[in-house]
Amino acid sequence: MHRTEVFETIPFTHFRTIPFGDTDAAAIVYTPRFVDYCMEAIEVWFKQYIGIDWYWINVRDQRGTPVVHLELDFTGPLIGGDELGITLEVGEIGRSTLTLKLVGSRGPSQGGGGSSVFNAKFVFCFVDTSENKSIPIPVESLEKIHAYKNVMQAEAG
Repeated sequence: MHRTEVFETIPFTHFRTIPFGDTDAAAIVYTPRFVDYCMEAIEVWFKQYIGIDWYWINVRDQRGTPVVHLELDFTGPLIGGDELGITLEVGEIGRSTLTLKLVGSRGPSQGGGGSSVFNAKFVFCFVDTSENKSIPIPVESLEKIHAYKNVMQAEAG
């Protein structure tokens, strides 16, 4: 089992412990799992900070937020048992797109002292799933996204 924790702070950081089953023959995390880890952190952020539950907006509202672009650059390995913290920052905000930047760091309990593991960028597009067309980011969501970004920028100084 893996441990997941969420702290309601800004910047948002999602923590998880890497299970043995996520490693490959080289005893490091299997590369595609990093996308899963990022999506897990983003989904929690969307729900906690923006109030968007991906399941319900798809099923009930016929809206979605598919990924239309992603980048993932590695700066270090992770092994089973490592703690991973994924910190989320809001990047560009468009009419229907939202860019999120993520930094993955090894937890301090592993002696890594927060050493970097990866940098990622995910671009989401808000869509009407019944028509498969982009839609403007809903106003209530947009306000919360801007509020999160403004607090991050203020704290950065």
